Amino acid sequence: MSDAGPTNEAQYDFDRQMTEAEPIPTLSVVDDYEEIANKEMPQMEEDIVETKVYHWDVTNWRNLSDREQSPVFEAGGHKWNVLLFPRGNNQHEQLSVYLEFADLRDEGHDPEVYSCAQFLICLSPPSDPTHYVCQASHRRFHRDESDWGFTRFVDLRRLYQADANTGTGPFVEDDQLRISVIVRGIQDPTGVLWHNFVNYDSKKMTGYVGLKNQGATCYMNSLFQSLYCTNFFRKAVYQIPTENDDPNGSIALSLQRLFYNLQFDSDSVGTLEVTRSFGWNSADAFMQHDVQEFNRVLQDALEVKMKNTPADGAIKKLFEGKMKSFIKCINVNYESSRSEDYYDIQLNVKGCKNLEESFKDYVAEETLEGDNKYMAEGHGLQDAKKGVIFESFPPVLHLQLKRFEYDIQKDAMVKINDRHEFPLEIDLEPYLSDDADRSQSHKYALHGVLVHSGDLTGGHYFAFVKPTKDGKWLKFDDDRVVPATSKEVLEENFGGELLGGAGMNGRPNMRGLKRFTNAYMLVYVRESMRDEILSPVSKDDIPEHLVKKLEVEREERIKEEKDRAEQHLYMRMYLVTDEHFQSNTGFDFVELYDRQSSDKTLVQSQPILKKQKYGAFMQELAEKMGKNVNEFRLWLLMNRQNRTVRPETPITNNEKEMELTMEQIKQKYLNENQPLKLYVETATVYQNGQPYFPPPPSNTAQQVLVFIKLFDPELQRVRGIGRLYVPLMGKVGSIMDQLNDMAGFEPGTLLSLYEEIKPSMIDAMNTGLTFSEAEIQDGDIICIQKELRDDDIAQYHAQGLYPNVPEFMDYQLNKVQVVFTPKDKNPEHVVTLALHKQTKYNDVAIKLAEQLDADPEKIQFFNIGVQDEPKAAIRRSLTSSLEDMLHTPYPTRNHHLKQKVFYEVLDIKLSELESKRQVKITLCTPTLKDCETTIIWVSKQARIADLLRELGVVKDQQENKSNKFLSANGTRRVRVFEAISNRFHREFLGTDALALLSESPTAQLYVEEIPQEELEMRDDDIFIRVFHYQRDTSRTHSVPFKFLVRKDEPLSETKQRLQARTGLGDKEWSKVKFNIVTTYSAAPIDEAVDFKLSDHQFNRDDSLGLDHIDRTGRANRIGLEKPLSIRG
Repeated sequence: MSDAGPTNEAQYDFDRQMTEAEPIPTLSVVDDYEEIANKEMPQMEEDIVETKVYHWDVTNWRNLSDREQSPVFEAGGHKWNVLLFPRGNNQHEQLSVYLEFADLRDEGHDPEVYSCAQFLICLSPPSDPTHYVCQASHRRFHRDESDWGFTRFVDLRRLYQADANTGTGPFVEDDQLRISVIVRGIQDPTGVLWHNFVNYDSKKMTGYVGLKNQGATCYMNSLFQSLYCTNFFRKAVYQIPTENDDPNGSIALSLQRLFYNLQFDSDSVGTLEVTRSFGWNSADAFMQHDVQEFNRVLQDALEVKMKNTPADGAIKKLFEGKMKSFIKCINVNYESSRSEDYYDIQLNVKGCKNLEESFKDYVAEETLEGDNKYMAEGHGLQDAKKGVIFESFPPVLHLQLKRFEYDIQKDAMVKINDRHEFPLEIDLEPYLSDDADRSQSHKYALHGVLVHSGDLTGGHYFAFVKPTKDGKWLKFDDDRVVPATSKEVLEENFGGELLGGAGMNGRPNMRGLKRFTNAYMLVYVRESMRDEILSPVSKDDIPEHLVKKLEVEREERIKEEKDRAEQHLYMRMYLVTDEHFQSNTGFDFVELYDRQSSDKTLVQSQPILKKQKYGAFMQELAEKMGKNVNEFRLWLLMNRQNRTVRPETPITNNEKEMELTMEQIKQKYLNENQPLKLYVETATVYQNGQPYFPPPPSNTAQQVLVFIKLFDPELQRVRGIGRLYVPLMGKVGSIMDQLNDMAGFEPGTLLSLYEEIKPSMIDAMNTGLTFSEAEIQDGDIICIQKELRDDDIAQYHAQGLYPNVPEFMDYQLNKVQVVFTPKDKNPEHVVTLALHKQTKYNDVAIKLAEQLDADPEKIQFFNIGVQDEPKAAIRRSLTSSLEDMLHTPYPTRNHHLKQKVFYEVLDIKLSELESKRQVKITLCTPTLKDCETTIIWVSKQARIADLLRELGVVKDQQENKSNKFLSANGTRRVRVFEAISNRFHREFLGTDALALLSESPTAQLYVEEIPQEELEMRDDDIFIRVFHYQRDTSRTHSVPFKFLVRKDEPLSETKQRLQARTGLGDKEWSKVKFNIVTTYSAAPIDEAVDFKLSDHQFNRDDSLGLDHIDRTGRANRIGLEKPLSIRG
């Protein structure tokens, strides 16, 4: 173990015990330094610039200072020196010696200068250069790491003493010592050799920036970088019209913004906006998916977005090829073939050494002969050739290497880490059909390699891409982009075993090490079209609206960064005016707000320089208001003990106060944690032409400043209307004329007065008391309204209105905005209502029913779950309130979700619901693909036969046939079965009670016609269960079913019956893959051999799995894993 490190390393670093060369060394550090270097330093694959040795003959050893530097020497085109600590560095037992990068001491040196070097430091006595001890290391030397070496090089005692074991003498002779340094300069082809990536700048090094990983989105980042560097694709995305789109809901706009930021930002770019447009949440960001599957889902979504736009057809033009599946008879002139489009090709890795072998394996023909002869129409059974051939290859070819397969021996999916080579160039013409278009070359150049590092249970994705035709390879690893060599792209990603790697102590390791990092997806570009596909993207290719919007955002970010950098110079301040009070329609004096808001009634904080003088601030404010400084004064807004904010005392405008800084003003009047809050009082009274303000509050003050709000019961609104100085010894009723004038009422209008003490305390005022007796003080708020008669109050109540200030303020205090969302989440039926949280259950239903024009007795409410989904029904109660309804038993990630309630308008009243249950049942006829789902309410005591009668499938209890089935000559016999998670669960008899139905949310009830073949079942026939899935057996979809397996029936005939049962068309059926699915695995059925389904010994839990794409996009996954989907 080496103790190589910098001079400032901690003294507790580990040692490697130094041993002198044994037997007696024959190599000399003076004459044989290159041989010593080759022996002690590992072989490098990079080119060597130069190997040089420097000898420092140190004299007067005992009188050296604690830190010494050797003379400067040159090696590998750079300057160096030895840094020596004769008595140890950070310890006093071992000699410390380092190599120092002397280029950095040159005046005017390039601050970015660096050197990669291997080095060997040797210690020997002056008389014997063959007696030495040495240590080797390597480093990237630069301004942040200018020295590297060994804190514990050799025991200090050994310098002066002979070695008792070898008999060799001490190293210090006549107070002299030789230190030899062998420096080998190493070529750095990528610019990042041995880089520690501290303060690494991807943009500066490569011209590209990375993508931030949200948790497990490395697969997505890798694909995005590959697509970004496919410039034709990027231009096509830019062609999608997005002027009116929201980036959080538009895939096209979010991708446009992502690509723009990748091109013009100087730091790594986030992908949160993109994943939001996919409809993903934070949980999706921590779920890794297959990159090839993600690519297909993304391309499908983009194709939809490109329809009827200038980009229409771009995906097909770029990625679509054609292949032909065929069966050709050998002895007669008959061929059956089918052409289909593809966007990527999945190639075998197992059993194939390289990409050419994989392609040959893909197009290899299979001979159908013997018992496996082909039934040719009009020719009977014939020997035939079966295979696939390519009719065309796309300009950009995506190849998925099948690294993940089912291992029948292990009975599990495994990753194939076998070595599989792929070339920088490949000619695909040998794999084309004879009649394919060969007018252009089919030579392809490697453009990208998407790599998976890890195993089946998890891992990491990154990508190598060559963005330009003649450029260098780059490695895109999330937020970092680094140059790469061809070896890193090819050899290090072929897979297989790693031989000859460095082992312990730098010695070669000849034992094979399994590599779990290998290529998973390859991107090739047609050579003849590289100039077009990789043509640079300029700002002219980018929509003008996008450029303008993003440039504005960029400027805002720069301003925000500047503000953050200068934030320590400023403090927060609120400045409140009479206009703010008069705009206030809520509680208290004003509502203070510390974030950006479009609501102008809120007072937002503003930054103010801490060092600005109070007098200068007053002068600036006067200029903004168009007034003189003496025409207004500032009051401190203070937090009262009852948690209200009111003007409390004015700041005096004397000379001493004017000279204080704003920070000093705050420190003088407020505690440390409160922001400065000021109210601007403008003069309304002038005496002798000069503005007049009453004296500030004191024990002898005769007047107090109060603020007036007006409540209008017709408009159901309260607002500020002004301020008054009132006499403390005057009666409360003495200001009625002034109040009527402020409110715009007729003189003499009777008023009711209330004091707003705090939001939950609105007290009626006694007009016969004095303001002093009523305990009115500066900053208090008085709410007024017209006095109402009892019949007026009753009329307002009848209209559902609040007649007076206390009731209205109570409503405002307890008001909650509730979003009522239909259970099916149809946005057209979402209703938002503002209701008092004590509104009773039935009244909530009535309010919602008014908006929906529905019967409130038929509205049922549901709790909201963790994932914003409807959960259990909320129990109806005469005493339960809206507050009770909003209290969900399910933890929610977002607080606002608690103000949401799901609802459903039922076909029956809730009173009937107590005795009935809802059953969703699907009738499948004439095939399992032809489904019609109905929701039926039946008695909880009912049986399956009752359900069938309600559905209209049968007419009476005894009947087991139905005229609802649409088959031409079917049995008309009824089967009722239940599926859970799209797998066949159980079959029911007509006499079975509905109580037997599963309560699972993934349960579904089906009715189908029993096939004729089941009525003709033989003794040796068996039933099995069949289900559909997509790629992964947990991603189930479509209708499962019970299927009769006939003894010794050829697989071809079994497949025909299966197709007829499922109702799938020929094109879709041709893509179905058949697997025997057990509890833990899925084994593909080899159709090439003479396999019969009856040959397999089906266990109770075994099923036949039909693997094909779910065209509905609703494939289910069992457990916590969600299906990969992108919102359209």
